[in-house]
Amino acid sequence: MIRPKMLDSSRLFRILKYLVLILLIFFAIPFLNRPSTRERYTELLRNFKDEKRLFIADFLDNEIDGTFDGRELAELCAGKRWRPEDEGLILSCQPVPGGIGEVKNGHLQCIRFAIEIGAQLVLPRITRRSPADISNLNGEKQAKGQPLDYMFSSPHLVTSLRTHCPQMKIHTSLDDLYDKPSLLKPLPVIPAMLTDQFSNVDNAFFPVITDPAQVRAKFDALYDRDLPRDRRRYPVRAEFEATPFVWPAARDGEAFRRDFGRLLRVRDDVRVLAASGLYNLARRFGLPVDPRRGLSGSYGGDAGADNDSRAMFVGVHLRTEKDAMYRDLGFPDYDAQVMYFFNYLEKAMEDGRHRVVYLATGLGPGDDDVRRFRARAAELNATVVTKRDVLAPGEVGVLNNRLTWDQRALVDYEIMLRAGLVLGVAESSFAWGLAMRRGNAYGGGGSGGGGGGGGVDGADSEHSGYLGMPERKPWDIFDPEDVVMWKDRYSTLYGRTGRGATMFNGIWP
Repeated sequence: MIRPKMLDSSRLFRILKYLVLILLIFFAIPFLNRPSTRERYTELLRNFKDEKRLFIADFLDNEIDGTFDGRELAELCAGKRWRPEDEGLILSCQPVPGGIGEVKNGHLQCIRFAIEIGAQLVLPRITRRSPADISNLNGEKQAKGQPLDYMFSSPHLVTSLRTHCPQMKIHTSLDDLYDKPSLLKPLPVIPAMLTDQFSNVDNAFFPVITDPAQVRAKFDALYDRDLPRDRRRYPVRAEFEATPFVWPAARDGEAFRRDFGRLLRVRDDVRVLAASGLYNLARRFGLPVDPRRGLSGSYGGDAGADNDSRAMFVGVHLRTEKDAMYRDLGFPDYDAQVMYFFNYLEKAMEDGRHRVVYLATGLGPGDDDVRRFRARAAELNATVVTKRDVLAPGEVGVLNNRLTWDQRALVDYEIMLRAGLVLGVAESSFAWGLAMRRGNAYGGGGSGGGGGGGGVDGADSEHSGYLGMPERKPWDIFDPEDVVMWKDRYSTLYGRTGRGATMFNGIWP
């Protein structure tokens, strides 16, 4: 008689273990489909992952404004008249010099003009400044400039445009069109040709197109005049002059304005550095920063509210580098900027929440202005850190040896977006881009309406945070709060400058 073979105890245990697991999964499926249960399960799994890697992954996956939408862009593109392929018009734009503020807006303006005139687009490029003299913005000017990836993610831009504006054909470079001899000599276009007048801000005229609805008609008239149809050889290339703040961004509507700037995202390797620095900053000082949540989620309520007791870091943009001081752009000197910033910091630090200051600057750690700022903050028992203080030694090596001066500023930009509060000066496009994007993302909407008018066309004092041109001039008063052009719960920009009003009117943050 053959007896059935008995299972040994260890094998039986393994079978039972897997059977129990299968039964648990089977009965758990209905519960996992519930959002609250699924979120708890996800959080449980996160506890078994490396904390810093998880933080960086969250940072990369979650921009402060959420997922790029694109519906406003799609609606705009669908409503424009596009030129047929056999009458191809290709728009290229001169490479844009400067930092992220000028370059980003110059590129977005190039894209916006292409949409308006129904043209194909050559991806805009960047002029790299001289590494030996940062005040020489065209120090390494080449005919073609640096590719878009010098600062931004071109895959993100191209994918977004092809998804939401498929009517516009994209060319990554003029090199792709080597077999089109008609493109060698472009039709030059200066934005001033497309407007009858510029905006008057504080009795000074600034290059802002006052009536964008007329741009297509004026361009077509210029096109027909300078290159009549009987002389055209298609495709035709038009080349626009680099003028970053000409298009009145506010005229496209607030929803489009919030969305359009998201086309240009800082390149991922720089965002990884910024995420690492932010993680180290948060852990060093015990700050509750969570990249998956906005400021209210990280800091527990209104970041700028007086009754918020949770610690946060303040981001200060000190703009006293050589290129700002020597280019006659009206930037206040070190003493004036420090008066602005410490007027706020001295009051804010009384409650103990603002003891950590992240100083965004292109100056080195040994520069006099940085040392003086640290010493002044130390008198308030505050700690000042820069990007080099919060990055690991190997990352500082990458920052110093592999990134240029303007690329290093992108690390500051990404960290400052997550600050509890940001302070800057109204002469800076970097500061305007930060303040306006943070206001859009976090629901800014401060005490608008305190300015004395003098705003640009299409922008009024009811806009979130924008106060217009102060009535009083900085040299006439001693109270910095009387010379503020932007103030909401998350950012304050000090100063009084027509250039600031123009940037507010023309920036897609």
